[in-house]
Amino acid sequence: MRLSWSSVWLWGCLLVSGIAAAQRETVVYPQKYQTSHRAANASSSTCITLSSSDAAAILDYGTEIGGFPVFDVQSVSGPVQVEAKYSESRVALDAPFADGPWTFSNGLSNTFRVETFNITEPGHVQSFLTQGGLRWQRLQLQSPQSTVKICRAGIRSANDRTAVDALPGHFECSNPLYNEIWALGPRTLQQACIANNTAPSTWEVTSDGVYLRGQQPAASVKGAPYANYTMSFRSKIVRGGTGWKVASGVTGYGPYFVLTSEYPPGFTFLNTNRTLVPPNTLVVGYGYNLVNQTTLTTGAVKHFPLSFNVTEGEWYNISTTINQTGYSVSINDHPAVFVALKHLQTPSVSIGGPSSLTSGTWAFGPYQDQIAYVKDVKVSAQNGTQLYQNPMTDESVLEEYGVMTNSESVCLDGAKRDRLVWSGDFTHTYRVITASTHRQDFLAGTLAYSLDRQAKSGVYEGFFSMSPTMGQSAEYTLIYNTFGILDYQMLFLNTFAGYYLDFADDTFLQKYWPQAKKGVNAVLPLVDSTSGLVVSQSIPGSFFLGPTNGTAPSALLVYTLQRMGRLAHIIGDTQTATNWTTTATHVSNAINCQLWNDKTGTYGESLTSLNASSITGTAWAILADVANTTQAQRSIAALSSLRLGIGYKESSSTSNTPNTQLSPNLSGFLLEALFQHSRSSTAPQNTTTEAISVLLNRLWPAMVNQDKYYTGTAWEYLDTVGRPGLDFYTSHAHPWGAAPTYVFTEYVLGIQSVTPGFREWAFRPALLDVGVSWAGGRVPTPFGAIRGDWTVDWARRYLEINVCTPRGAKGTVGLPLSVESYTVNGEERGVEGVGLEEKVGGGECANISVVLKWVSTAHDLKT
Repeated sequence: MRLSWSSVWLWGCLLVSGIAAAQRETVVYPQKYQTSHRAANASSSTCITLSSSDAAAILDYGTEIGGFPVFDVQSVSGPVQVEAKYSESRVALDAPFADGPWTFSNGLSNTFRVETFNITEPGHVQSFLTQGGLRWQRLQLQSPQSTVKICRAGIRSANDRTAVDALPGHFECSNPLYNEIWALGPRTLQQACIANNTAPSTWEVTSDGVYLRGQQPAASVKGAPYANYTMSFRSKIVRGGTGWKVASGVTGYGPYFVLTSEYPPGFTFLNTNRTLVPPNTLVVGYGYNLVNQTTLTTGAVKHFPLSFNVTEGEWYNISTTINQTGYSVSINDHPAVFVALKHLQTPSVSIGGPSSLTSGTWAFGPYQDQIAYVKDVKVSAQNGTQLYQNPMTDESVLEEYGVMTNSESVCLDGAKRDRLVWSGDFTHTYRVITASTHRQDFLAGTLAYSLDRQAKSGVYEGFFSMSPTMGQSAEYTLIYNTFGILDYQMLFLNTFAGYYLDFADDTFLQKYWPQAKKGVNAVLPLVDSTSGLVVSQSIPGSFFLGPTNGTAPSALLVYTLQRMGRLAHIIGDTQTATNWTTTATHVSNAINCQLWNDKTGTYGESLTSLNASSITGTAWAILADVANTTQAQRSIAALSSLRLGIGYKESSSTSNTPNTQLSPNLSGFLLEALFQHSRSSTAPQNTTTEAISVLLNRLWPAMVNQDKYYTGTAWEYLDTVGRPGLDFYTSHAHPWGAAPTYVFTEYVLGIQSVTPGFREWAFRPALLDVGVSWAGGRVPTPFGAIRGDWTVDWARRYLEINVCTPRGAKGTVGLPLSVESYTVNGEERGVEGVGLEEKVGGGECANISVVLKWVSTAHDLKT
């Protein structure tokens, strides 16, 4: 149903204040289920019987959800084992590990997408570990002669499930497909933003040491500087095996050792992978874990059979000694097992790895479905000096190993993985929040999480940690050392500025301004004194958006300095504001002088690639107002050279293959740039219309029109035909892929803030190049919701605009189109010059009826 312009804006105020309060932990039940004998709708009262004749059930939750898997066992015949698989896409359920494991970080969640439940009696069953985002679940009976009746299977979740049309912010238009695409954003936020104290530690601390279930090993921050040491500990296997690392990065990348038990009958899961983890074996791999997916490949797994039985329930003394040729592993008094470095196959991908195979910290975490105790950890140097000792019985180990319960409400880069607080990714996320859920707790919480993790010394002094995990302590920011993507600092600073401009949170600004200012000044040395462009030579690292001496990172810096300069003026730091805006002007001039290629009509990707262009270079040159109108039009026209499949490849240097990844993240910046240009145009432009159509009618629709991949949320990457771009590794709930949500709200509906906190706003819809005949919605503000809609009939040259604004927020309705006449609330207004500009006072509603002047290409817009 279309919004009525006269609807009361108070409803939006109530929604804003009520969403957070209404969010409570609940069990989400599947919408449908299927067995070999039937397919039916599901509800909270659904019961499913698994038996030898009907051994599996597939549960479909309809859209993305994450939390603790639960079910009730109503009846059971004898001991029963049930394997549960989880995945975002339907096709991944058929893979051995579903769409996991997810080993990039501990993530305060289950590393594995397969887990097994041992059922001996009726009652309630719940997984100890959170499952990240999923849509699909398979329950598979492992005991062929047994029967179990499972009722009320679901996911216990603290994530918000408010319907998208009931959120504080909403958008709809005449194109139902666009409405579905808008909804991807808020649904993604609901699963990727984690409220404080809802992600408990994956470790249990007991008087017998830490009780560890199968998970990605969590590493001690205290061992990062050590090398060539001996690490010893005591471990008692409860089920299956125990696992540890040495010479590891603090994110857990390095050699991984798993000691398996003898697998006693009756206590060992029937689905245990005895090929990958045979009994009574020391299993050794290298990377994040024994098995990874797609882009985080592991080395070959080595097996060292033991000459003795490893008994569950008994304590073992285990030590691992590092030297220049390998690792020597001793278990009790048995002969040591030597693992030669030359026999370990190290993957080419080494994100967060140690500097060598013999240096780095230690970590603990058993393999899938295993459980073990770990205590009495000791580390000694080659000369026998004790470097470290920890009984592992005190809660302080949670901070040391980075697995504390989450204390802040934060938004992650993905609901499934990586489950990290990526600062640069948040540049899309915060705007989706502003346009839909309006959860200020997630905005302030995520910003504070990164601001509190600013480097206080070293080469990155002033930089903010770009990818801290939930559970990490700010005290160890320099040890985690995640600063190397340089333009993520700029993206994060833009988020800081954007938060204030949308919410006018003066307390937050005053508290964090010194850190934000230091952060801006820390990136200024990236400006090269010779070229005047942004380079990566002065500070170690690279750029995500484009190469050094390139258009994209340079224009992004211009944009960042402009926005942060506004904040400096607001806070009264005029000298700083002048310095930053002057630098922005100089960099902007350098881009136009050195990177604009008049022959190709594009901004060169970099000084060494002047004939190549990129979607990020085009996007940021337009967004930062580096490009004039002619340069913007020519750059948009040249996008045709970057067409690939259903979208645009990143740059001219990107390969043209079916497996090339198309990035909704980078395409989101381009989408906004296209609409920013379109909104100021006085006539439609075929190249702009075509570019918008590629993104909105081909790229993003792939996320909503394929049920086997559909999650109702935005994807991380796509391939050229519209499948998930990283196969099973792809995150299907990645906020960086949700830019259309805020673009539809800010440009198609057309409502944006002009002064901090929406005290003044603008209603300037982009009518020309999007191909919709009406749009409407509500935009939440600190004063309440602004409600607006518009309808255009190009054949009749008629446009109607309606808007209601809360008290305290005044605005301007503006159009660049030629106007023949118009009325406001039935009163005729005089037309002066081109377009119209009409003021709307706080607490007022306006109905504006416009007769447009005819333009020669208007008939093209009827479709």
